[in-house]
Amino acid sequence: MCACVCGCRVLCLGNYSADPNLEATMQQDAVIVRYAYKRYGKGQPPVLDGLNMTVPRGCIYGLLGASGCGKTTLLSCVVGVRKLDQGEIWVLGGKPGQKDSGIPGPRVGYMPQEISLVREFSVIGALYYFGRINGLEDRDIDERFTFFSELLQLPPKNRLVKHLSGGQQRRVSFAASLIHKPELLILDEPTVGLDPILRENIWQFLVKLTKEEGTAVVITTHYIEETKLANRIGLLRCGQLLAETTPTKLLARFHCQSLEDAFLILSQRQKERRDKGILNVDNDRLAIDDLDEVFTNTIPSLQSDHRNNIDCIVNSEKQLLDSQYNEKKRTPHCSTFFGKIFKALMIKNFLQFLRHPGGILFAFIFPIVQTTIFFYSVGADPRGIVVAVVNDEAGHCDHGRNLGQVIYNPDEKTCDYIDISCRFLHGFNESVMTKQYFNTLEEATLAVQSGKAAGTMYFGRNFSQAFQSRRDSLDFLAEDDIVASEIHTALDMGDRQIGLFLQKNLYERFFDIHADIVATCDISRKFVSMPIHFEEPVFGRKDQKYSDFMAPGFILTITFFLATAVSSSIIIADRAEGVWDRSLVQGVTTSAILFSHIITQFLMIIIQVTVVLVITFAYFQLSCRGNFGMVIVLVLLTGIGGMCYGFLISVLCTSHTVANFVSTGSFYPIILLCGAVWPVEGMPPFLRYVSYFMPTTVPSFALRGLLDKGYSISDPEVYSGFLVTIGWISTFVTLCLLGLRKIS
Repeated sequence: MCACVCGCRVLCLGNYSADPNLEATMQQDAVIVRYAYKRYGKGQPPVLDGLNMTVPRGCIYGLLGASGCGKTTLLSCVVGVRKLDQGEIWVLGGKPGQKDSGIPGPRVGYMPQEISLVREFSVIGALYYFGRINGLEDRDIDERFTFFSELLQLPPKNRLVKHLSGGQQRRVSFAASLIHKPELLILDEPTVGLDPILRENIWQFLVKLTKEEGTAVVITTHYIEETKLANRIGLLRCGQLLAETTPTKLLARFHCQSLEDAFLILSQRQKERRDKGILNVDNDRLAIDDLDEVFTNTIPSLQSDHRNNIDCIVNSEKQLLDSQYNEKKRTPHCSTFFGKIFKALMIKNFLQFLRHPGGILFAFIFPIVQTTIFFYSVGADPRGIVVAVVNDEAGHCDHGRNLGQVIYNPDEKTCDYIDISCRFLHGFNESVMTKQYFNTLEEATLAVQSGKAAGTMYFGRNFSQAFQSRRDSLDFLAEDDIVASEIHTALDMGDRQIGLFLQKNLYERFFDIHADIVATCDISRKFVSMPIHFEEPVFGRKDQKYSDFMAPGFILTITFFLATAVSSSIIIADRAEGVWDRSLVQGVTTSAILFSHIITQFLMIIIQVTVVLVITFAYFQLSCRGNFGMVIVLVLLTGIGGMCYGFLISVLCTSHTVANFVSTGSFYPIILLCGAVWPVEGMPPFLRYVSYFMPTTVPSFALRGLLDKGYSISDPEVYSGFLVTIGWISTFVTLCLLGLRKIS
């Protein structure tokens, strides 16, 4: 027997049986809240300040108070969405969140203040979702829909929630909270926006529900007068319960015609006592009214202001409640991941995807558009590059008809050049440059300066003769002839890629044309070759395109961020719509929600990867020397990594705007540092090490090894890419679970 003071003896273990009336009363309580204290931040006033509340079974409990007084916070603590900083709560015989308590679970029905429905649901779809996660069969849900459709005047079953008015959405939300016939019904502002007749019907239904099925109903409302039908009301202000009694007794005590007047009197008295420094809630309630029958407490000992007795009260109440309700068979949560809960979550996810305009766009259109744009825009040789040409030898070469002449006399072993500049200009065809002729070098230079040309090309008056002399004079050649035999080219290197392209192609075409010319003179082509010869490359091709170099990094980056873009908004959307918390109240675990999203997004990743790879390898003919199966696996793993990264963003961010900032802001560092835009070897040493930590850098090397080098999975360059990808996936998943545990 524990030692108690101030009337606590009736609740102590071993003594409660001495008071059978008290025991009978305790067995009827659905919700007991003791000394509830909740604050949202340091320096902020408490939302709940030592609140005590008792809700008997089989009654309607009206919780009244102004906006911001703590009603929603209190109810969210009752259903287990939030936790108290101090104090105790018991619901249906157990603490919310406690094993086998049924809370969260199907024993409770919860309608939050927000609509908390998936916008892409139809009316019947919303009821299917909440019915399934509470273990109902579809036929039972259909029967309940017919009943609620008449009672609540629900819109047509196939109309989408996002197309309903606010009042219609609230009615569907109300039906969803009742679909599984819970033992305890929590309704936060259920009648806001409804017409008076419908509000009256709802109240009559709640009265009938409590009488016939013994359901306990806790309801908050802005319409104070409508709570006259409640069996008990609690008046909440500044986080404290001013009174807990029946509407009739409250009106009789203060001789008021309306509950609003009584509430006003109680609020004024609370303010007066606070001004005097009396803050204890129980003392406050006793001082307001000296008549115990008006402010009835289920547990008399709570009228004591000795807070150190709470441990005795807590232990005794728990014994009483558990002795009654732990013997009662609780409604089993028969759904499993592979049962009704998983089915409901998967259907929800697919409906959100299929009925959202961005779903099809991201799954099918975006991969097609972005992959096609990449291969069409990157790696192809530039066309239509204008070069300003000044040919003092042959002018414009008769508009291209003059191709120059090489006159070879095999008998005399002579070979003369005439207008050979036209031969070179003809060889510099449209694949290299577009020629625009000018009369003077000054005019040509002005064209470059004005942006009309990418460079100038100048042939001297004696170009052919000097070029011939350069060929024949092996021991001595005048400097004037050397200068005259040169093709003077000045490029606009402000556009570096264009300048380098022209420089490379002019070099290559010059040697090809010159080799053809000397071959006509029966001279070996090697005579004009550079003294360095590039054999066939060990890997790749001589004509390797820049797009071939970029393709591995692009494929992995686009797969990574397509998955990130979709998954980064999923959990945020669920939380913003209120479906997340509402599902948790009904017993759905955060791991089940995350697992269902992973399955859904994995299917989308398969679609995206398939589209990207088909376009890349089937349409654009990107070569693959290695195992193509390994290519598919690596790209899929990268997509999974992007999905997990998106989930992490969605867990850590509270709004779509912040999530977009994070995903977009991380896109550019990853793509710039992954070695796709420019080789990692061209970066400073410190930045190079940072690059190796990016989730797509080492995998890009691995994919390039598979595609261009034909490496196998046993090669370090390849398997390191797989290991890095798996490591990032594990890291993202771990951080997601830790984040979900924090917000749950």
